[in-house]
Amino acid sequence: MQEQVLVTVKLPDSSTENLWAIPGQNLHEILVSGGLDTGGSCGGYKHCRKCKVRVLAGGSPLEEEERRHLLPEEIKNGVRLACYCQVNEPVQVELDSVAEATKDGFGGARKGYRYKPRAENRQVYIPGLDPQKPVAIQKRLQTVLPGYQLQLDTANLNSLAALDRAGRPAIELSALIMDGQRVTRVGRDNQPALGMVLDLGTTSLFAGLVDLETGSTLAVCSKTNMQRVYGADVLSRLTYALQEVDGLNRLRQVLINNLNTMITEIFAQAGLDPQALYHVVVAGNPVMLHFFTGVNPAGFSAAPFWGVFSGELQFTGEELGLEPGRALISVLPQIGGFVGADTVAGLLTIANRNRENFLFMDIGTNGEVVVGKKGKMWAASVAAGPAFEGGGISCGMRAGPGAIDRVWLEGESLGFHVLGNTGPRGLCGSGLIDLVASLWQAGYVDENGTFTDLAREKMTVREGPEGAEMVLAEEEQGSALVFTQEDMRRLQLAQAAIRTASDILLEEADLPVGKLERVYLAGTFGSYLNPLSAVATGLLPLVEVARVRNLGNAAARGAREALLANEKRAEATRLAEGINYVELALHPSFNPGFIKNINLSKLPEGYSS
Repeated sequence: MQEQVLVTVKLPDSSTENLWAIPGQNLHEILVSGGLDTGGSCGGYKHCRKCKVRVLAGGSPLEEEERRHLLPEEIKNGVRLACYCQVNEPVQVELDSVAEATKDGFGGARKGYRYKPRAENRQVYIPGLDPQKPVAIQKRLQTVLPGYQLQLDTANLNSLAALDRAGRPAIELSALIMDGQRVTRVGRDNQPALGMVLDLGTTSLFAGLVDLETGSTLAVCSKTNMQRVYGADVLSRLTYALQEVDGLNRLRQVLINNLNTMITEIFAQAGLDPQALYHVVVAGNPVMLHFFTGVNPAGFSAAPFWGVFSGELQFTGEELGLEPGRALISVLPQIGGFVGADTVAGLLTIANRNRENFLFMDIGTNGEVVVGKKGKMWAASVAAGPAFEGGGISCGMRAGPGAIDRVWLEGESLGFHVLGNTGPRGLCGSGLIDLVASLWQAGYVDENGTFTDLAREKMTVREGPEGAEMVLAEEEQGSALVFTQEDMRRLQLAQAAIRTASDILLEEADLPVGKLERVYLAGTFGSYLNPLSAVATGLLPLVEVARVRNLGNAAARGAREALLANEKRAEATRLAEGINYVELALHPSFNPGFIKNINLSKLPEGYSS
């Protein structure tokens, strides 16, 4: 399991939020990925000098350049520029008047919590058992809890029986009331009521454990989706599920085993009993949700690419083989085609989605794109391939120790930022986009993406097994880090697919790019992506960088909202049903738009980032 570092954030309301980071990440990336705003405006590229936070413990030493941008009093009080502060050990950070938390990340409790708590522990007194006129303890409970449904299991009834003796005076008990209607546990002490969010990604799985009484997050866990052994993308897994004997059941069992392991770990981490888990809300793309439920996914193998279900589904853990068996499992609704519950959950986190013009993008192996125009929405999905996650790229890798996550020009050379205390091992998705933007800016590739004569003069470009390749890092232990001409082609194809999807949806909405008020980037890749690089390479339409917002794991945060408020689950259904799904494979503009968007284009003169 990849090593992670705990970052504890004290928020302006005095509550705390726990975030987990890869060693070597800078504090700005970590806070933004967790849905928190540092006050900076340059995307963490050390230009604006506004991302001031107070570091109470941990963090890399103060750099001389950073010191020049801070007042002596600020340095004395522990103020840091988040973009300079690297995290290699547990860190404690305070966001107060220096920086304001503006989004509800997947984290701790908030004062003035905005939803009515789903769980409540209420103290009750019941009369003791009268030997002359005995009344069952169940009936005595119902008398002191009028209007509530008693839903106590046999184990709970037996534990109450052990307390109930003839002649005993009144008994003080704590009743756990769920959703203001049901009494599900009664005992001597307050009963925990826990919920969980599962985000089923093609590449990674995420779980978050939440207290349904306070709204606080108790623990989180993320693991690689072990279905990868049957294919890196959903199409490969679809082929396996449909062509192999018992293929679907094998894929489902791998996923359920994967999730049960995570559930065991997360409860051990929190030191709590899994039997206190009442509700699990699940988000994911449509194919993953069909795998999860064991429902036939054959409809996704050919046009019109449609699943068996799209509305919200409910199961018990026992029905799906998920532990504990008594928990209610809610699968969030989907939009259609390959646009799933993860997109619906992500949209739930956009407070102004019915009042602004926006572009929402969750970019991965499969890219989901939504355009909103003052409450009306259009959605599409496009296969981008694994390039944005480092797959299929000779120097590509997922974000982790040794991954180059940022690239920039230093004169005629390239500068790198590497995650972790190690040398560079490869480039993750955000580093690859930065690299292409830097090569294009320097004139080291032309509009076709071909290495230029200038690149051969200023950089080390040589012939390799796949043709021309550029050496990014000197040879170490017998191998060099190289970026090949074929890598460039694969990235261009992936970018063209995503960009064409957004162009078509803007066309369907009759919404000019200049009228976009916000561009929202969701998912891990979006969290690290430099918006200026994305615009410069053509991945994003020509928008001002200031309008771009990184949402982090919006799917998990939206699912958390749906877990904590039943009205949010109802809102998710209305949202999914009201979105216009566009099938790009059948759209006449897709092929010509794709061909046009393969080439790189210069930013217009006067463009302001």
